[in-house]
Amino acid sequence: MKTNTREMSPSAYARFAGVLYLIITVAAIFAHMVIPEQFIVPGDAAATAVNIAANETTFRLGTVGSELIVLLSEIVLAVVLYVLLKPVNKTLSLVAAVSRLAMTTIHGLNLLNYYFVFQLLNGSS
Repeated sequence: MKTNTREMSPSAYARFAGVLYLIITVAAIFAHMVIPEQFIVPGDAAATAVNIAANETTFRLGTVGSELIVLLSEIVLAVVLYVLLKPVNKTLSLVAAVSRLAMTTIHGLNLLNYYFVFQLLNGSS
């Protein structure tokens, strides 16, 4: 019985990691600069809250959606970098992957702040 395994080359992993970094960069810029600029009124928290409440779907899809893209890309990137760097030093590669996954865990918990914003704006307790 012949099994067909297809290994990716290190250069393919490196290219994939580069694409993931580009996705993370574009999504993060969108989530932290482009979308908030439409909602935030400097020095006026009430106006900012009104803007977010009036355009909740846009805020959710733009900011939270972009953050989720960043989060998922970071998880995949941690695995890709581990596989790419494992032949160089397995221990350091594992430490780097675990550190990156810990960072994404904290990032995921940080996304709960958006949930609390919607709870406050909707008057839920």
